[in-house]
Amino acid sequence: MLLGKTNAGFLYVFESPTRILVVDDDPIMREIAVGHLDHPGGEIVTAADGEEALAILQRDARFDIVLCDLEMPRMNGFALLAEMRRDPRMQNLPVVVITSRDDVFAVDRAYEVGATSFVAKPVNWRLLGYQLRYVLRGARMEAITREARARTEEADRLKESLLSLLQHETRTPLNAIIGYSELLQASLDPDADPRDYLDGVITAARGLNETLQRVFAFAQTSAGTVPVTPERLCAADLLEDEVHRRRRAADAAGITLDVDADPALFVTADQHLVAKALGELVANALAHTPRGGRVRLTARGEAGEVALGVADDGPGLDAETLARCTQPFLQAENVLVRRAVGLGLGLAMARRIAELNGGHLFLESAPGRGLAARIVLPAARLDATGLPREAAE
Repeated sequence: MLLGKTNAGFLYVFESPTRILVVDDDPIMREIAVGHLDHPGGEIVTAADGEEALAILQRDARFDIVLCDLEMPRMNGFALLAEMRRDPRMQNLPVVVITSRDDVFAVDRAYEVGATSFVAKPVNWRLLGYQLRYVLRGARMEAITREARARTEEADRLKESLLSLLQHETRTPLNAIIGYSELLQASLDPDADPRDYLDGVITAARGLNETLQRVFAFAQTSAGTVPVTPERLCAADLLEDEVHRRRRAADAAGITLDVDADPALFVTADQHLVAKALGELVANALAHTPRGGRVRLTARGEAGEVALGVADDGPGLDAETLARCTQPFLQAENVLVRRAVGLGLGLAMARRIAELNGGHLFLESAPGRGLAARIVLPAARLDATGLPREAAE
């Protein structure tokens, strides 16, 4: 707990540095609030009415609590609360309203539109400090509970999706292994050639092994247990290497692979992981691009970052379907009726790998316009000659 004196001489009682937004049309009230609520490491931001407060919150909603008057010009506290609760970023932000009205209807209405607690004027600032402290404690406990519930729900969903997909993806190779093994057993006839059956067994076993290895790899990246060794990498080389790996598959599918990358762009990332992420994106693009289409790999510099892009000429996705496809073990089509094989891990794994390397995955798509993915990674620092530092050394 933070113990000491505010500028006004009262004890400050916040348990940790706290960011507070004070909304009141009375400038003297705002000044008094700052004097009483100021504390080491904290930040007190003020707004003269609901409109100004909403603009502040829309730019940066990372406040711990809002202290808001109800009666204000332009936009009052009720309207501000309603707007805040419509924004997902502010739905759970605790708001303590201040009112000089003594009727219960104002308080009831404030709670209806989303108030967390209230205080009446004239304000007892010492008691208000403790009230804000307990409101914050309750909000943090609720946040922990929501996060735990969300993790539980996500674990249940992943479990159900994983079981369904493994059932679907392992059935075919297992049936092939069993079937070819039975044929091999029956091929003891000297006129039969067992090599054809062995080829089928090996192909099916390799397919099953690849499926399981991808699941294990995703589990490691999701848990953050995979080692990450950052190094300075040439963006163009990363893309060219991936094109080399995928060239035969692209040619067989009648798809053109293009690379457009500035050789002077370097990123700081784990080479193995980034190559894996690019492989997932390119494999996804090839799977959804029709014969005669193109898959384009690009590298662009973006203010201290480098964007590695993969764009295809596929059918594209609407926003809802795209959001579903970024979730692990989910795809655009139902697992039991879809036409394409796969675990639905490509986009989810690429996103997690980007995050492990201090970057982000951005996706853009629309029906009929294909899918464009960008892994944005930190750019490697250059020396005075414009070369990566290890190259200069």
